[in-house]
Amino acid sequence: MWHNLYNKLAIGLTLILLLVGLLYVGVVLSINKNNSLSTDQALNRELAKHLVAERNLVAENRINQAALKKAFMYYMNINPSIEIYLLDLQGKILSYSAEPGKVKLNRISLAPLHEFFAAKNFPILGDDPRNYGKQKVFSVTPVPNKQNPEGYLYVILRGEQFDAIEVVAKNKRLLTLSIWLIGVSLGIGLLVGLLGVYFITRRLKLLSQSADVFSQSGFSQAVPLSFSAKNGDEIDRLAETFNHMSAKIVQQLKSLKKQDEARCEMVANISHDLRTPLAALHGYIETLILKQASLTAEQQQHYLKSALNNSVRLSQLIDELFELARLESAETKAKMEPFSIAELASDVIQQYAPIASEQNNRLSMECFEAPPFVSADIGMIQRVLENLISNGLRHTENGAVVLSLSKAHEKNQCAYQRYRLGNG
Repeated sequence: MWHNLYNKLAIGLTLILLLVGLLYVGVVLSINKNNSLSTDQALNRELAKHLVAERNLVAENRINQAALKKAFMYYMNINPSIEIYLLDLQGKILSYSAEPGKVKLNRISLAPLHEFFAAKNFPILGDDPRNYGKQKVFSVTPVPNKQNPEGYLYVILRGEQFDAIEVVAKNKRLLTLSIWLIGVSLGIGLLVGLLGVYFITRRLKLLSQSADVFSQSGFSQAVPLSFSAKNGDEIDRLAETFNHMSAKIVQQLKSLKKQDEARCEMVANISHDLRTPLAALHGYIETLILKQASLTAEQQQHYLKSALNNSVRLSQLIDELFELARLESAETKAKMEPFSIAELASDVIQQYAPIASEQNNRLSMECFEAPPFVSADIGMIQRVLENLISNGLRHTENGAVVLSLSKAHEKNQCAYQRYRLGNG
């Protein structure tokens, strides 16, 4: 499964959407909780002041301790979601509406209380006396009054019992909301994402299949891919490059095959050419050894001269083989320079004129139009002309060898050389 690109992308997309869904749920719950705290504290901002007024907690500008105890007992039974504390001016807890042993702090910070008196934006969190390091929304008022404060009536709006009930409700709501929210968002996002991934990987799959077919065919059969040439993306450009690459490989393989066939044919021809002078040389030497006593000096000289000629021919053929090897190994690099092909051909004709005369052959050159200057390696072109004329003379007896020059391509100013053979 992991070897499939589509499966990898699909699983990765699913995990990403799942994480996004969880993060979204967390952010929503956090925002809801903050809004709830702010609303609760804003609505109950005057709760502490109302408690003082309604329960007659202040009498003759002093705190009525008896009324305070009754208020504690009353709200513990009627509204257990709030917790009431009496503080002195330094924040020390003097009394509270809680069971003994529940309160863990002796003193709370007064900074949130002073901020509460001047606040316009909520929530403001104060210390929770029942939990170390935990803060909650609250309401507070100075007692007995603001002009003559002896302490503060500090009311926690969401007490311990409220937290316990809220946790159960929140867990249930969180579970339900998370399931629906993640399910819907994941389903829609996953569907859209998988469709997008499919259309992306589909083209990559076609490219992979084409590469497999190309490889299985021995790189001799390319499978062209369609692509958008103008507004294509990286995959389209990759498909275009693959098409050019596969076409180039096929062309090079065909060229190499033709070169290999030509090389095999050339080696076969040279092997045949080597066999003839080698057999003749062997025959002349064997004759000299076996019939040396019965041969005249003139006959011996004739056999030796013939053996020498065949030896020279063998040397020429071997030189041609070495030249072929050098050309194929790219050891010989062309030195390009402009020159007159007609003048070079004329020089080669004059070079082989004595040999042609000895064989009773006519050697000549003809030009149908003024030959242009060419840019090439003059040494290599000279060897080509020498091979052409030498082969022509070798296969002609009492005839004519004509080297013809003509312009073959106007743009590149190329010159083709050919020879005609004829007897008589």
